Amino acid sequence: MIQLSIFNFCDWWWFWWLLPFLLGLLLGWALWAKWRRMYEEAQTEIGNYKAKIRGLEEDLDACRKKGSDLSSEIATLKGSLREKDAEVDRLKRSGGGNAKAATATSSIAASSMAPKVEEKKAAPVKSNVKADKYAKLKSDNLQIIEGVGPKMESVLHENGVATWSELSGKSEGDLRGILDKYGDKYRIIDPSDWPAQAKLAANGQWDDLIALQKGLGSQTGAETDSKVEKIMIKLGILKQWKENDLKAVEGIGPKIESLLNNAGITTWAGLASTSVSKLKEVLEAAGDRYKLADPGTWPKQADYAAKGQWDELEEYQDFLQGGKNPG
Repeated sequence: MIQLSIFNFCDWWWFWWLLPFLLGLLLGWALWAKWRRMYEEAQTEIGNYKAKIRGLEEDLDACRKKGSDLSSEIATLKGSLREKDAEVDRLKRSGGGNAKAATATSSIAASSMAPKVEEKKAAPVKSNVKADKYAKLKSDNLQIIEGVGPKMESVLHENGVATWSELSGKSEGDLRGILDKYGDKYRIIDPSDWPAQAKLAANGQWDDLIALQKGLGSQTGAETDSKVEKIMIKLGILKQWKENDLKAVEGIGPKIESLLNNAGITTWAGLASTSVSKLKEVLEAAGDRYKLADPGTWPKQADYAAKGQWDELEEYQDFLQGGKNPG
């Protein structure tokens, strides 16, 4: 009997060698299952955080849009106030008996900051819009010059060149002498057209400066945004929109854009060709929260965008109040 037990043990020797391997494999599988479960939970949590981030980004875009709407309304109110002040000045110069009444009207408009109903509102003048826009650029901002960045601007300031007028008065030799002070890394820079650019800026010849800068930054000669436009976009003076971004239309935020996209309105041209009644149907179908939205001006704004008439669109939006026609 003892001999039989020994014989059986010897017959199964391979099992005892294999048993540790099987136990290790089982333990490894258990650990792998645990880590896989933890990985899936982490992925789910990451997905939830991403969803929250997208929601916050949408809220931020809505806040930015609201800020833009408020800025447009403030601009309109300021224009109304200027008109009242101009009327007061005319009455004072003419010596009319109604000067005091006009002054009181102007004071009320300034204190309440509420737009008054006017029979006719003068359309914004394109040249004035441009002048106001470029007036936000300060003469010591040398970075509007193609070829001048933050470090180069600092170098010029250190050497007494602080404004466009001062830069326009420098010759290429003068500028080369400044650059040579800072070693070999500045010798490859070509400042030959800086004075000409600065002169146009100093004289307020913005269209000419933009035309000169078009294509200067491209080796292929293809037209690109000018340095002036890039700086103005960076400073928030100009708005830059992606192709067919419906949020370019004042009154449309991320959520309304989503509603329009779901209704098949995905381009500026498509929005321009959509009737106001159809737009109202889309908003009404989305619920009571969109009742206050007024799409009356959206097709016209979208038409400007589709045609690339950005100056006209900006003038029209300056005239609007929160995307709505004040008339």
